Amino acid sequence: MRSVWGKPGQYNGVNEADISSRLSRIYEDDDIVVYTAPNEDELKELLLDLLRKHGPMTIRDLHALLSGLASEDKIRQALNHLALNNKVYVFDDGRYAIAEVSDVGYDYYSDYESYDYDEFNEE
Repeated sequence: MRSVWGKPGQYNGVNEADISSRLSRIYEDDDIVVYTAPNEDELKELLLDLLRKHGPMTIRDLHALLSGLASEDKIRQALNHLALNNKVYVFDDGRYAIAEVSDVGYDYYSDYESYDYDEFNEE
C-alpha cells in the first residue's frame, strides 16, 4: 500500500499509524484505504495527541500530516480554540505545543540554544 506522505508510513518522524488509528475506515483494498474525516472534537483530540507525542509543530507541519483529512483553516480554528481554552501554547516562531508540560514526555527547551544572559547586562 502506498502512503500519501511520500515515504512509506512516516512524515517527519510521525508514524502514519498515529493518525490512522484514531480514524474510522470506510473502505480498504490492496491499493487504497479510505478514512472518514474527523469532526471538530476528534480533530482537537488528534491535534493534542500529535503535539503531546511529537512536541511543538507548526500549522504547516500539522496540515501536511492531516492532508486530505482537514484543511489548514480547520486546523487553525481547532488550534485557536485549544489556545483560548489554555490547552495549547503558541511559541513566537508559530509552533504550537501542549500548554501543560507535565502532559508530555518531550523537552521543549532542547530545541533552543542556551544563551549567555550576562552579555545583555554589560554596560
